[in-house]
This record gives sequence, C-alpha cells and structure tokens, in this order.
Amino acid sequence: MSPVGCSVFAYCYFDVGNVQVAHGARPRRLRQSKRSCPDKIVISYQGDGDLAAIGTAEIVHAANRGEKITVFFVNNGIYGMTGGQMAPTTLVGQKSTTSPWGRRPANEGFPLHMAELLATLEAPAYIERVALSDNKNIMKARRAIRKALELQRDGAGFSLSKSCRRAPQFGAKIRSKRGAGSWRT
Repeated sequence: MSPVGCSVFAYCYFDVGNVQVAHGARPRRLRQSKRSCPDKIVISYQGDGDLAAIGTAEIVHAANRGEKITVFFVNNGIYGMTGGQMAPTTLVGQKSTTSPWGRRPANEGFPLHMAELLATLEAPAYIERVALSDNKNIMKARRAIRKALELQRDGAGFSLSKSCRRAPQFGAKIRSKRGAGSWRT
C-alpha cells in the first residue's frame, strides 16, 4: 500500500498489486488486507509526515497489537515534497523552511524517534533502524528489508524497517554557499 503523499508514485517502482490509502490510515488498511488474505504479504511504504504525524496513533496501535504486517518507514526529517517544512522527526537544530533557526525543543518540542518508540512495545517482532548514507549501510538496509519480509512470511508479527535519508526538497527555497534565496527544483 502506498500513500497519496510523498511516495504517491510507489506503484511505478514496485511490480505488485497496489492500493493507495489516505495519509495515516495505512496500518488500518494493511490489517484489513492481511486479515482477509492471511497468505498474502502486505507492506506499507510511509514517509515521516504520514507515519509520524497524522498516522502516529495508527502505527502505534498496529505495532502494539502485533499485526502481521510490514512497514517501510522512510524518514528524511522534513516534508520534502511540500517545500521542506519541519516534520515530527526533524532533529534538534536541523533547519527547515518553517524553522530557519533550527528545531528548538523549547518552542517546537523534541523530535519523535519512531523506531525507538515502537521498540518499547512488547508485541513487535522486528524493528530496525538503518541509514542510507553509504554502500555499507545500504546493504544493511537491504538485509533489514529482507528480514522484515521473511518474518511476515513466517507469521511472526509486526515488523518495521526505518530508513534514514536526506530528502530532496522540491520547490523549496534553500540556503547555499551561493547565497540565501537560491531555488532548488
């Protein structure tokens, strides 16, 4: 299942059946699909706005129930498709178009660390956090994805692979060494 937001074109990259679901509702739809077709592998590909903002309650409860679903969470720390605004996962001090001074805990609160939060629950079978910063970490991410899918195949329960990466900001005004106000498209 893919969202209607940042990964709206997921159906172009995966040669599988696809259902697009509104932001935040994917864990519920995954549960329905998995329970009605328990022999099928169901996955969700979600960004930080979808999973850590509007879908926080859905993902926490799906993980807490140990639903036999797999979630691939791509955390880029900002809302990249809508101009680079601060997300719930934006790190302290990380700058965005809506926080040019950086995230300040006294003003915007602390970031949500979703993999760590979900790992405190008892029911999840597998939670892995990986970076996509170099080839070694990309191979680690590949192994994490494989393990998450194998655990679903084996009926182990909820699995989540969180990949951390920098986001391209489409249409966002960014600061560069060339001076403030350059536009990236």
